Amino acid sequence: MMKQFAAAAALSSSGPQDQNEKMRQWDNWPAITYEEVQHALVTKGDSFFNQARELYYQKKQQPNNDNDKQQQTLMDESQTLFLAVKQINPTLVVESGVNAGVSTYIIRAASPTTKIFAIDPLAKPICGQGKRWVDPSDLTTNYWGGNFTDLLDLDWKGMIAKKEVDPGSTLVFLDDHLHTYNRIAGVRKFGLRHVVVEDNYKLGEGATPFDKKSTPKQMFHGEKWKKEGDWLFDNTVAYAEFPPLVPPIMAAAFKGKRKEAGGFMVAADDNKDIVHPMLRPDLNEDDMKLYAHVADTLGYDAALVDNESYMQFMNYNQICHLELKSDEKTTIDN
Repeated sequence: MMKQFAAAAALSSSGPQDQNEKMRQWDNWPAITYEEVQHALVTKGDSFFNQARELYYQKKQQPNNDNDKQQQTLMDESQTLFLAVKQINPTLVVESGVNAGVSTYIIRAASPTTKIFAIDPLAKPICGQGKRWVDPSDLTTNYWGGNFTDLLDLDWKGMIAKKEVDPGSTLVFLDDHLHTYNRIAGVRKFGLRHVVVEDNYKLGEGATPFDKKSTPKQMFHGEKWKKEGDWLFDNTVAYAEFPPLVPPIMAAAFKGKRKEAGGFMVAADDNKDIVHPMLRPDLNEDDMKLYAHVADTLGYDAALVDNESYMQFMNYNQICHLELKSDEKTTIDN
Protein backbone atom coordinates (compact mmCIF):
# COMPACT_ATOMS: atom_id res chain seq x y z
CA MET A 1 0.00 0.00 0.00
CA MET A 2 2.92 2.34 0.61
CA LYS A 3 3.65 2.17 -3.13
CA GLN A 4 0.33 3.84 -3.85
CA PHE A 5 1.01 6.47 -1.21
CA ALA A 6 4.65 7.26 -1.91
CA ALA A 7 4.39 7.02 -5.67
CA ALA A 8 1.18 8.99 -5.79
CA ALA A 9 1.64 11.14 -2.76
CA ALA A 10 0.18 14.41 -4.05
CA LEU A 11 0.85 17.49 -6.09
CA SER A 12 1.76 20.62 -4.18
CA SER A 13 0.18 23.95 -4.95
CA SER A 14 0.80 25.06 -8.50
CA GLY A 15 2.93 28.01 -7.43
CA PRO A 16 3.28 31.28 -9.23
CA GLN A 17 2.24 31.39 -12.86
CA ASP A 18 4.76 32.44 -15.46
CA GLN A 19 3.78 35.38 -17.62
CA ASN A 20 3.37 32.87 -20.41
CA GLU A 21 0.06 31.17 -19.58
CA LYS A 22 1.28 27.94 -21.16
CA MET A 23 3.93 27.54 -18.46
CA ARG A 24 3.86 26.79 -14.75
CA GLN A 25 6.84 26.69 -12.41
CA TRP A 26 7.69 26.53 -8.72
CA ASP A 27 10.08 28.33 -6.41
CA ASN A 28 13.31 26.44 -5.71
CA TRP A 29 12.46 23.74 -8.26
CA PRO A 30 13.92 23.40 -11.77
CA ALA A 31 10.96 21.84 -13.58
CA ILE A 32 8.56 23.82 -15.75
CA THR A 33 5.22 22.41 -16.90
CA TYR A 34 3.89 23.37 -20.30
CA GLU A 35 0.33 23.42 -21.58
CA GLU A 36 1.37 22.02 -24.95
CA VAL A 37 2.89 18.79 -26.21
CA GLN A 38 6.54 17.96 -26.99
CA HIS A 39 7.86 18.81 -23.54
CA ALA A 40 9.24 16.58 -20.78
CA LEU A 41 6.59 17.87 -18.38
CA VAL A 42 3.10 18.59 -19.74
CA THR A 43 -0.04 19.72 -17.94
CA LYS A 44 -3.46 20.94 -18.98
CA GLY A 45 -6.52 22.43 -17.32
CA ASP A 46 -7.47 22.33 -13.67
CA SER A 47 -7.09 18.89 -12.14
CA PHE A 48 -7.62 18.44 -8.41
CA PHE A 49 -4.08 17.02 -8.37
CA ASN A 50 -2.91 20.61 -8.66
CA GLN A 51 -4.35 21.34 -5.21
CA ALA A 52 -3.42 18.03 -3.68
CA ARG A 53 -1.15 19.36 -0.93
CA GLU A 54 -3.95 21.55 0.39
CA LEU A 55 -6.45 18.71 0.03
CA TYR A 56 -4.24 16.28 1.92
CA TYR A 57 -3.33 18.62 4.72
CA GLN A 58 -6.47 20.67 5.28
CA LYS A 59 -7.67 19.97 8.80
CA LYS A 60 -11.03 18.30 9.28
CA GLN A 61 -12.73 19.03 12.59
CA GLN A 62 -13.96 15.90 14.31
CA PRO A 63 -17.49 15.87 15.77
CA ASN A 64 -17.68 17.38 19.25
CA ASN A 65 -13.98 18.10 19.24
CA ASP A 66 -12.64 21.60 19.87
CA ASN A 67 -9.02 20.57 20.28
CA ASP A 68 -7.04 21.73 17.24
CA LYS A 69 -4.39 19.09 17.91
CA GLN A 70 -7.00 16.39 17.46
CA GLN A 71 -8.17 17.64 14.09
CA GLN A 72 -7.47 15.19 11.30
CA THR A 73 -6.20 15.63 7.79
CA LEU A 74 -6.71 13.27 4.86
CA MET A 75 -3.10 12.19 5.39
CA ASP A 76 -3.85 11.29 9.01
CA GLU A 77 -7.10 9.56 8.18
CA SER A 78 -5.61 7.17 5.69
CA GLN A 79 -2.42 7.21 3.67
CA THR A 80 -3.87 4.79 1.16
CA LEU A 81 -6.81 6.74 -0.22
CA PHE A 82 -6.91 7.62 -3.81
CA LEU A 83 -7.30 11.37 -3.94
CA ALA A 84 -9.17 10.78 -7.20
CA VAL A 85 -11.84 8.67 -5.50
CA LYS A 86 -12.29 11.27 -2.80
CA GLN A 87 -12.55 14.16 -5.26
CA ILE A 88 -14.49 12.59 -8.13
CA ASN A 89 -16.78 10.55 -5.88
CA PRO A 90 -17.37 8.09 -8.72
CA THR A 91 -20.37 5.80 -8.95
CA LEU A 92 -18.08 3.18 -10.52
CA VAL A 93 -14.33 2.52 -10.44
CA VAL A 94 -12.98 0.13 -13.06
CA GLU A 95 -9.68 -1.30 -11.89
CA SER A 96 -7.68 -2.89 -14.72
CA GLY A 97 -4.90 -4.82 -13.01
CA VAL A 98 -5.70 -6.24 -9.57
CA ASN A 99 -2.72 -8.41 -8.58
CA ALA A 100 -2.80 -8.60 -4.76
CA GLY A 101 -5.91 -6.45 -4.43
CA VAL A 102 -4.16 -3.44 -2.85
CA SER A 103 -5.87 -0.98 -5.18
CA THR A 104 -9.24 -2.63 -4.61
CA TYR A 105 -8.70 -2.16 -0.89
CA ILE A 106 -7.78 1.50 -1.36
CA ILE A 107 -10.79 2.22 -3.56
CA ARG A 108 -13.14 0.58 -1.09
CA ALA A 109 -11.51 2.39 1.83
CA ALA A 110 -12.04 5.68 -0.01
CA SER A 111 -15.70 5.01 -0.74
CA PRO A 112 -18.05 2.42 0.77
CA THR A 113 -20.76 3.22 -1.80
CA THR A 114 -18.85 3.04 -5.09
CA LYS A 115 -19.24 0.07 -7.41
CA ILE A 116 -15.97 -1.60 -8.41
CA PHE A 117 -15.14 -3.72 -11.44
CA ALA A 118 -11.90 -5.53 -10.54
CA ILE A 119 -10.25 -6.86 -13.73
CA ASP A 120 -7.28 -9.21 -13.97
CA PRO A 121 -6.61 -12.21 -16.25
CA LEU A 122 -5.00 -14.12 -13.37
CA ALA A 123 -6.76 -15.67 -10.41
CA LYS A 124 -3.74 -15.24 -8.15
CA PRO A 125 -1.17 -12.46 -7.59
CA ILE A 126 2.30 -12.48 -9.11
CA CYS A 127 5.64 -11.04 -7.97
CA GLY A 128 5.48 -12.72 -4.56
CA GLN A 129 2.55 -10.60 -3.40
CA GLY A 130 0.94 -13.33 -1.34
CA LYS A 131 -2.81 -13.82 -1.12
CA ARG A 132 -5.12 -11.50 -3.02
CA TRP A 133 -7.38 -9.26 -0.93
CA VAL A 134 -10.96 -9.78 -2.04
CA ASP A 135 -13.55 -7.11 -1.32
CA PRO A 136 -16.47 -8.69 0.58
CA SER A 137 -18.84 -5.95 -0.61
CA ASP A 138 -21.52 -6.99 -3.09
CA LEU A 139 -20.79 -3.70 -4.87
CA THR A 140 -17.62 -5.24 -6.32
CA THR A 141 -17.66 -7.50 -9.39
CA ASN A 142 -14.51 -9.56 -9.88
CA TYR A 143 -13.65 -10.03 -13.54
CA TRP A 144 -10.59 -12.14 -12.91
CA GLY A 145 -9.42 -15.70 -13.35
CA GLY A 146 -12.13 -17.78 -15.01
CA ASN A 147 -14.44 -14.77 -15.03
CA PHE A 148 -11.92 -12.51 -16.80
CA THR A 149 -13.29 -9.95 -19.22
CA ASP A 150 -10.95 -7.28 -20.53
CA LEU A 151 -11.64 -3.61 -19.89
CA LEU A 152 -12.41 -2.91 -23.55
CA ASP A 153 -14.52 -6.06 -23.95
CA LEU A 154 -17.07 -5.16 -21.29
CA ASP A 155 -20.54 -4.37 -22.63
CA TRP A 156 -20.20 -0.63 -22.13
CA LYS A 157 -22.89 0.27 -24.65
CA GLY A 158 -25.36 -2.10 -23.07
CA MET A 159 -24.60 -1.07 -19.50
CA ILE A 160 -24.82 2.61 -20.38
CA ALA A 161 -28.07 2.11 -22.32
CA LYS A 162 -29.57 0.29 -19.33
CA LYS A 163 -28.31 3.09 -17.06
CA GLU A 164 -26.30 0.57 -15.09
CA VAL A 165 -23.23 2.74 -15.72
CA ASP A 166 -22.94 6.51 -15.76
CA PRO A 167 -19.91 7.25 -17.97
CA GLY A 168 -19.56 10.76 -16.59
CA SER A 169 -19.09 9.50 -13.02
CA THR A 170 -16.92 6.47 -13.85
CA LEU A 171 -13.23 6.35 -12.99
CA VAL A 172 -10.91 3.98 -14.85
CA PHE A 173 -7.74 2.99 -13.00
CA LEU A 174 -5.06 1.51 -15.28
CA ASP A 175 -2.39 -0.63 -13.65
CA ASP A 176 -2.19 -3.41 -16.24
CA HIS A 177 1.04 -2.62 -18.15
CA LEU A 178 -0.80 -2.84 -21.47
CA HIS A 179 -0.96 -0.21 -24.22
CA THR A 180 -2.10 2.70 -22.09
CA TYR A 181 -2.79 5.11 -24.93
CA ASN A 182 -5.00 2.59 -26.75
CA ARG A 183 -6.90 1.85 -23.56
CA ILE A 184 -7.53 5.53 -22.88
CA ALA A 185 -8.72 6.03 -26.47
CA GLY A 186 -10.86 2.91 -26.10
CA VAL A 187 -12.76 4.03 -23.00
CA ARG A 188 -13.05 7.52 -24.50
CA LYS A 189 -15.30 6.06 -27.24
CA PHE A 190 -17.89 5.18 -24.62
CA GLY A 191 -17.83 8.58 -22.96
CA LEU A 192 -15.87 7.55 -19.86
CA ARG A 193 -14.38 10.76 -18.52
CA HIS A 194 -11.84 10.05 -15.78
CA VAL A 195 -8.69 7.92 -16.03
CA VAL A 196 -5.86 7.45 -13.54
CA VAL A 197 -2.69 5.83 -14.92
CA GLU A 198 -0.48 4.20 -12.29
CA ASP A 199 2.59 3.44 -14.44
CA ASN A 200 3.10 6.65 -16.43
CA TYR A 201 6.70 5.95 -17.47
CA LYS A 202 9.05 8.56 -18.91
CA LEU A 203 10.67 8.25 -22.32
CA GLY A 204 13.06 5.31 -22.41
CA GLU A 205 11.62 3.67 -19.32
CA GLY A 206 9.17 0.84 -18.76
CA ALA A 207 8.80 -2.60 -17.21
CA THR A 208 7.12 -4.14 -20.28
CA PRO A 209 7.31 -3.47 -24.04
CA PHE A 210 3.98 -1.62 -23.87
CA ASP A 211 5.18 0.45 -20.92
CA LYS A 212 7.98 1.80 -23.12
CA LYS A 213 5.74 3.10 -25.89
CA SER A 214 2.27 3.94 -24.67
CA THR A 215 2.08 6.15 -21.58
CA PRO A 216 0.56 9.66 -21.62
CA LYS A 217 3.91 11.15 -20.56
CA GLN A 218 5.59 9.48 -23.53
CA MET A 219 2.84 10.47 -25.96
CA PHE A 220 3.12 14.10 -24.89
CA HIS A 221 6.93 14.16 -25.05
CA GLY A 222 8.02 11.70 -27.71
CA GLU A 223 8.53 13.17 -31.19
CA LYS A 224 7.57 9.91 -32.92
CA TRP A 225 4.24 9.92 -31.07
CA LYS A 226 3.31 13.51 -31.86
CA LYS A 227 0.12 12.46 -33.69
CA GLU A 228 -1.05 10.49 -30.67
CA GLY A 229 0.15 13.19 -28.28
CA ASP A 230 -1.77 15.89 -30.13
CA TRP A 231 -4.94 13.78 -30.18
CA LEU A 232 -4.69 12.97 -26.49
CA PHE A 233 -3.99 16.59 -25.56
CA ASP A 234 -6.86 17.88 -27.74
CA ASN A 235 -9.31 15.37 -26.25
CA THR A 236 -8.32 16.08 -22.67
CA VAL A 237 -9.94 18.65 -20.39
CA ALA A 238 -7.31 18.26 -17.68
CA TYR A 239 -4.07 16.34 -17.24
CA ALA A 240 -1.80 16.43 -14.19
CA GLU A 241 0.86 14.23 -12.60
CA PHE A 242 1.14 13.41 -8.92
CA PRO A 243 4.59 14.32 -7.64
CA PRO A 244 6.68 12.36 -5.16
CA LEU A 245 6.17 12.86 -1.45
CA VAL A 246 9.72 14.23 -1.11
CA PRO A 247 12.46 15.21 -3.60
CA PRO A 248 15.05 12.65 -4.74
CA ILE A 249 17.79 14.38 -2.72
CA MET A 250 16.29 12.77 0.38
CA ALA A 251 17.80 9.49 -0.86
CA ALA A 252 21.35 10.86 -0.89
CA ALA A 253 22.44 8.27 1.70
CA PHE A 254 21.21 5.35 -0.40
CA LYS A 255 24.11 3.62 -2.16
CA GLY A 256 22.15 1.26 -4.40
CA LYS A 257 21.35 1.67 -8.08
CA ARG A 258 18.19 2.87 -9.77
CA LYS A 259 15.95 0.12 -11.13
CA GLU A 260 16.84 -0.38 -14.80
CA ALA A 261 13.21 -0.21 -15.96
CA GLY A 262 12.76 3.17 -14.29
CA GLY A 263 10.01 4.17 -11.94
CA PHE A 264 12.40 5.08 -9.11
CA MET A 265 14.22 8.28 -8.23
CA VAL A 266 17.84 8.79 -7.18
CA ALA A 267 19.51 11.78 -5.56
CA ALA A 268 21.37 12.70 -8.76
CA ASP A 269 18.15 13.35 -10.75
CA ASP A 270 17.95 16.82 -12.31
CA ASN A 271 14.20 16.98 -11.49
CA LYS A 272 13.35 18.80 -14.73
CA ASP A 273 10.72 16.27 -15.77
CA ILE A 274 8.85 15.82 -12.48
CA VAL A 275 6.59 18.25 -10.68
CA HIS A 276 7.35 19.92 -7.38
CA PRO A 277 7.15 17.39 -4.51
CA MET A 278 4.53 17.49 -1.82
CA LEU A 279 7.02 18.16 0.97
CA ARG A 280 10.41 19.89 0.92
CA PRO A 281 12.17 18.51 4.01
CA ASP A 282 15.46 19.50 2.37
CA LEU A 283 14.46 23.17 2.73
CA ASN A 284 11.74 23.39 5.36
CA GLU A 285 11.95 22.30 9.00
CA ASP A 286 8.20 21.81 9.35
CA ASP A 287 8.14 19.65 6.24
CA MET A 288 11.01 17.61 7.68
CA LYS A 289 8.94 16.96 10.79
CA LEU A 290 5.97 15.87 8.67
CA TYR A 291 8.16 13.59 6.57
CA ALA A 292 9.82 12.07 9.64
CA HIS A 293 6.38 11.47 11.16
CA VAL A 294 5.19 9.63 8.03
CA ALA A 295 8.34 7.49 7.91
CA ASP A 296 8.17 6.68 11.62
CA THR A 297 4.47 5.84 11.47
CA LEU A 298 5.07 3.40 8.63
CA GLY A 299 8.19 1.94 10.22
CA TYR A 300 10.73 3.13 7.64
CA ASP A 301 14.06 4.90 7.93
CA ALA A 302 13.68 8.57 6.94
CA ALA A 303 17.32 8.63 5.80
CA LEU A 304 16.41 5.93 3.22
CA VAL A 305 19.69 4.11 3.75
CA ASP A 306 18.24 0.61 3.53
CA ASN A 307 16.77 -0.75 0.31
CA GLU A 308 13.22 -1.22 1.60
CA SER A 309 12.91 2.36 2.85
CA TYR A 310 14.37 3.65 -0.40
CA MET A 311 11.98 1.52 -2.47
CA GLN A 312 8.95 2.78 -0.59
CA PHE A 313 9.67 6.51 -0.75
CA MET A 314 11.50 6.76 -4.07
CA ASN A 315 9.07 4.53 -5.98
CA TYR A 316 7.67 7.25 -8.19
CA ASN A 317 6.19 6.82 -11.62
CA GLN A 318 4.37 10.05 -12.48
CA ILE A 319 0.94 8.59 -11.70
CA CYS A 320 -1.48 10.86 -13.54
CA HIS A 321 -5.11 11.87 -13.83
CA LEU A 322 -6.82 12.64 -17.12
CA GLU A 323 -10.24 14.18 -17.44
CA LEU A 324 -11.36 13.40 -20.99
CA LYS A 325 -13.73 15.37 -23.18
CA SER A 326 -17.14 13.82 -23.69
CA ASP A 327 -17.89 15.28 -27.12
CA GLU A 328 -16.24 15.90 -30.51
CA LYS A 329 -14.31 13.12 -32.25
CA THR A 330 -13.77 9.95 -30.28
CA THR A 331 -10.92 8.21 -32.11
CA ILE A 332 -7.64 9.35 -33.57
CA ASP A 333 -8.68 8.09 -37.02
CA ASN A 334 -11.95 10.07 -37.22
